[in-house]
Amino acid sequence: MSVGNESLVCGRTTSVTLLARQRTHAHLRPLRPPSGPVRNYTMQKFLLAFLLVSLTARAEERRLEAVRVDSAPSAATAPAPGDATSRDEASGRSAVPFESQRPSSEGSGLPIHVGAMVGLSLPRPLDAQLYVRAFGFVSVGFSYSDFPAFVADPLLSAAGLKNGQTTVRLDQFSAWEGDVRVFPFAGSFFVGSGLGRQSFKSSVTQSTTLGSYNGSVAVSTTYATPRIGYLWTVGPGVMLGMDAGVQLKLSSNPQVSLPPGAPADMQSQANRVVDVFGNNPLPSLHFRVGWQY
Repeated sequence: MSVGNESLVCGRTTSVTLLARQRTHAHLRPLRPPSGPVRNYTMQKFLLAFLLVSLTARAEERRLEAVRVDSAPSAATAPAPGDATSRDEASGRSAVPFESQRPSSEGSGLPIHVGAMVGLSLPRPLDAQLYVRAFGFVSVGFSYSDFPAFVADPLLSAAGLKNGQTTVRLDQFSAWEGDVRVFPFAGSFFVGSGLGRQSFKSSVTQSTTLGSYNGSVAVSTTYATPRIGYLWTVGPGVMLGMDAGVQLKLSSNPQVSLPPGAPADMQSQANRVVDVFGNNPLPSLHFRVGWQY
């Protein structure tokens, strides 16, 4: 029993000694870092990854919605899948105004356009013209104008040729003219000049107590007409033109035929006809509408 007791006492003494040493040298052992922060850092990474995935999914949903909205109108107006020609035409359409789509002289093909126009004019009220416009800057035209005899009375009265006992009847008043126009800005405005040949024929009658005297007056005039104006495109190939100028005599060839013993008033009226329609400047105005190819 004494030996067993001594062993038990020794064992307890050894345990106490070891425990005391552990407590004495506890500050010398390295401390193990706690696992709590590691667990918190892992949770933060998980939350951040979840947030990025959510934002990416939301952005993709918005992109798909925008694509569906943009494709809806084009799908409604798209041609049939099997009609390749319709698809090509639909893809070539644009919503720009007509002025932007209007073919210019620099477009495909030759930069030359041919046109025809008709309208009202002075001094001869009926007018027709053919012209060729090249490169957008210059045009050359040829026109014919006429004054119908059945509407000549107002003109003759305004010129003072139907007064008193002497009257003038219009038989012919027409002209052929070629003109050149320059479009300095390649647009609607132009300046130009015409060179023409005018024919005027009339009958002169003098009534007296002794009877009537009949004569005739004819004047052929070569003239030039400087002018300015505009030529607009108002639709596909539809043209509208307006210009103003003055007809100036270059040369004239009057032919006056009066009966022998004609009164002085008759001779005076004949000379007045020559001056008005052969020598004096005449206004030149045109208002035309036509078509250009």
